[in-house]
Amino acid sequence: MSEAVVVYLFLCVRVLLVGGILILLPRITRKGLFFGVYVGEEFAEEDEPRKLLRGWDRGCGMVMVSALFVGLVGAVAGHAVAGNLTGTAVLLLGGLGLYLRSYSNVKAMAPPDVARQADRARASLQADKPAGEAFAKITLVICLVAALATLIYGLVSYQGMHTRMPTLWSMIGGADGWTDKPLLTVMYFPSWNLVLGPIYALLAIMIVTAKRSLREGPGGRSAEAQDAFRAMMANVFSGTALFVCALLTLLSVQVIRIALSEIDSLGAGILWAIGMMLVFMIGSLVQIMRHYGQGGALIERGSSRGALTGGLADNAHWVWGIFYVNRDDPSLMVETRFGIGYGNNWGNRTAVLFTVVSLSLILFLAALGFFL
Repeated sequence: MSEAVVVYLFLCVRVLLVGGILILLPRITRKGLFFGVYVGEEFAEEDEPRKLLRGWDRGCGMVMVSALFVGLVGAVAGHAVAGNLTGTAVLLLGGLGLYLRSYSNVKAMAPPDVARQADRARASLQADKPAGEAFAKITLVICLVAALATLIYGLVSYQGMHTRMPTLWSMIGGADGWTDKPLLTVMYFPSWNLVLGPIYALLAIMIVTAKRSLREGPGGRSAEAQDAFRAMMANVFSGTALFVCALLTLLSVQVIRIALSEIDSLGAGILWAIGMMLVFMIGSLVQIMRHYGQGGALIERGSSRGALTGGLADNAHWVWGIFYVNRDDPSLMVETRFGIGYGNNWGNRTAVLFTVVSLSLILFLAALGFFL
């Protein structure tokens, strides 16, 4: 099988996965929300939303076909990788443009009496004993200990390495070139380990205390659905943190051992670790979309018809239905209106600082890897 065919097949899988998720998202969101706009529970059951959904499905289909076509043209022209990247860009930008158009149409139709629904009732910020918090904190400790251990192992082993080390290692052995052994090169993968795993664990801790948007009335079923969904999301992030930590720990140790001439390949264990992590993440996503829905929508469905309260119901504090900005709200995170999981309260300085620092570290390490 040629490289062009393999690259194009990867694009096909990506397009089908992302496109399928886009088609499902409007159908698994909280009742009363429609393309990032709170329209009220009664309005969401009228004919106009169904018409918009059909248009959304057609648009997603066109975006998927366009992405596959662009990738195919690149593969046929002998630029498989460029075609793959361009096709992916078409998929992502096309999906974003389609969403913004749908958001604009729905916003114009939203009944005026729901514009400030959040003022009629306040949602509770968090449960007394949020599920998943202990697991998230244990995960953070494990990730930090493992990352520090790999850093110490690299520093201790540095003096025993040869003056020249390979620049690229394969699963079966061999290198594409050699370079001097700068300390940054040796510490590169352990540094990733110190950043990525703890970031996922910290996100899990933030999620377990994320703001709940309950429904008016007794709200018992709504609270149960919220707590179950929030615990599931926190456990997914904690599990992902552990998989990322295990993968980067193994990769760091193998690279250091290669530099010490103890082994001559990364070994197949890296591929197994990547495969297991992907299975866990995809399986978790499928479970969330089939059993929970966004914010526990599938669990609370058919219970109370009460209106949403809190951050999700306040159209005034949402930008494009994506970004929640409320300086008067102390919560760090709130459910996303369109998507899966939770997003920042961009009016909270702590949440913004965490995001800026995390992205800066990731971009710095990515740029450092390019120059190394």
